Amino acid sequence: MISFLKGLQKLLSESLEFTLGNPSKAEHLPPPIGPQPYTHKPIKAYY
Repeated sequence: MISFLKGLQKLLSESLEFTLGNPSKAEHLPPPIGPQPYTHKPIKAYY
């Protein structure tokens, strides 16, 4: 019974972290504000 509860606690904590995000990880931070350099050169669009 104890192992079941520990497994359930781990499952719920991982699913909650996935849903809400982990603020300590850098990948969940918002993008920097301001102009960003182009990673690809924009192509000229012909209309």
